[in-house]
Amino acid sequence: MGCLCPQFFNPEPMVKEKEDHEAKQYSWDKRDRLNPEVYLVDGAVSRTICRLPTSINGQQFIIQNCKSCKIFVFDHMASVTIDDCSDCCIFLGPIKGSIFIRDCSDCRVMVACQQFRTRDCRNMEIFLCCSTQPIIESSSGMKFSCFQYSYSQLEDQFQKSGLSVFNNNWSDIHDFTPVPDERNYSFLPQDTLLDCFIPPSTEDIHVEGLSVDRTKSIIPHTLGKQSRQHDESCLIIFFSQGKTSSNEVRSFMKKMSEDHADCDLVQSKEVHLQPSEAENIIGTNDYKSFVTQGPVVGLEYNGENCCKICHTVTKSQHNKRIFISQDATAAKKEIENFYNVANLQLAI
Repeated sequence: MGCLCPQFFNPEPMVKEKEDHEAKQYSWDKRDRLNPEVYLVDGAVSRTICRLPTSINGQQFIIQNCKSCKIFVFDHMASVTIDDCSDCCIFLGPIKGSIFIRDCSDCRVMVACQQFRTRDCRNMEIFLCCSTQPIIESSSGMKFSCFQYSYSQLEDQFQKSGLSVFNNNWSDIHDFTPVPDERNYSFLPQDTLLDCFIPPSTEDIHVEGLSVDRTKSIIPHTLGKQSRQHDESCLIIFFSQGKTSSNEVRSFMKKMSEDHADCDLVQSKEVHLQPSEAENIIGTNDYKSFVTQGPVVGLEYNGENCCKICHTVTKSQHNKRIFISQDATAAKKEIENFYNVANLQLAI
């Protein structure tokens, strides 16, 4: 009777897989190894520390236990935590997510982020660009102002972080732990000096186009929740023209600041509008074809005769994709309707 399993009786040994075969490679094995020290500043005292563009490249960053330091991070990041620091001046490039500052005192921080929060902090000066509502908790002596900074790579870093330079709610502070008859935060004077945010010029620290000049800032300097000087405001909406839209907006703001400095830019918003929303805001469907071509940028200006002034300034631009309030009465309703849509979309 024949054997059905002759291999069991094969005198030759079975061929085994080579034990010394090459180890299987996975995609995560091929990634560049990160140096943790690059993404952490810990225990520094009386030092100047700088991270140059492309050094962080969208990773998380941590600052902790520092005293009397100047810290500059000229790059975009995923998120940032700052813990137990005192008497420090800190500049941070765009943050895609959140920054959380805890147990810090007597520090100055310039930062642009999606979300901002502090806890157990005191006597802080914050120069802020925040896409959502900033939050303070168990903090006192908090002073806020609008982010004002520029360097050559900053706009590209904003884009990589998914942040719009026109969405800034720096002054819309929510205090989780208010104190009766007291206020834990206030606003800084617009002429506050920013010298500490300029690093010393050395061979190791060189950032092209660096400036704290408000007129050069990539973020429009806005009045925010501070008191308006006049009863009249005006809404200007720039409908999408592709990449040229932001240039048109900046050209308009530059003209206003140079020739009509008595008119204050209160807020700016960049949002997507549906045709029905645009019609509800401005009362006409004349801009229907423009709405579907991309986001719009809305500006609120405040000042005497600002509606008339804004009309005069835009005439030189010869742009049919710009809406401007006709008068102060119409502007009040248009501004309210625009903010209702924008704040809902931005979840403010």
